[in-house]
Amino acid sequence: MKPHFELRRVRDFGETISDTFTFIRENFKPLIKPLLVICGFFILINTITLTNLYAGMTEATMQETSRPSNVFASQYGDSYFINLLINYGSLFLFASSIFIVTYCYIAVYKDKTDGEKPTVVEVWGYFKYYFFRSIGSYFVVTLLTIAGFALCVLPGIYLGVVFSLLLPVIIMENGSFGHAFNKCFQLIKGNWWMTFGVIFVTSLIISFSSAIVSVPMGIVIAAKTLLQLDFLMYPVLLLLSLLLSLIYLSYSLMAISISLCYFSFEEQKEGTGILSRINTLGEKDPDTTHQPDEEY
Repeated sequence: MKPHFELRRVRDFGETISDTFTFIRENFKPLIKPLLVICGFFILINTITLTNLYAGMTEATMQETSRPSNVFASQYGDSYFINLLINYGSLFLFASSIFIVTYCYIAVYKDKTDGEKPTVVEVWGYFKYYFFRSIGSYFVVTLLTIAGFALCVLPGIYLGVVFSLLLPVIIMENGSFGHAFNKCFQLIKGNWWMTFGVIFVTSLIISFSSAIVSVPMGIVIAAKTLLQLDFLMYPVLLLLSLLLSLIYLSYSLMAISISLCYFSFEEQKEGTGILSRINTLGEKDPDTTHQPDEEY
């Protein structure tokens, strides 16, 4: 029988990163299924809007080459900026859905026993329940973070790290926005730098993955401008946009690491994992594989 991954335990920075990859390795197949199924609609929309955005960019680049005296606004036009706004909106919903699906998967997983894995149906049930609450809450804190960046960069960075714990609190604890808002500041106390480090490292990994497709995208745009390959441009951009949208699913890696931060900080503050293990003392063959040795 495969041992169950222990979510609720205190971790340092290195353990959080290593356990993130351990969790994704043990749960890749059952996790990727709900990500593809539930986020499929957002993948489609993001692919189309991203393709239109890059297509508009190539047209603007060609106009700039042929008429270098044009100003920026006339080069890009209203349609380009409309596509840009649509792309930002679809990307926000797409990225949010990736995080929500991952958190819902972990919320179901934490109640499983004997190595069982969450199913797509179970994750979908959680997703439907928490989607609008999570999107609304995330939109509000995103505006607060942007305001922090506008006033001064440092407050924006600080709030961005603090509010990274918002969705885990909402989904793991079935909390309201007000409860999650206050709980974020309670959990982050004394743990801000560790959370920042975890987000920074996972961001580097995701950025590297995105660059794998972004570089060919730039080559296609340049080739279209120089060689006038109009008949190939849109299909190739569509394919690369689809690949880039699929690579965005790697944001699930960040969601897992943030979840492990949440469980670690929750354990520090309230010791719920220790209390749970005390209550299970005497049960047959308790699973201790993923728990720290010094506690036993």
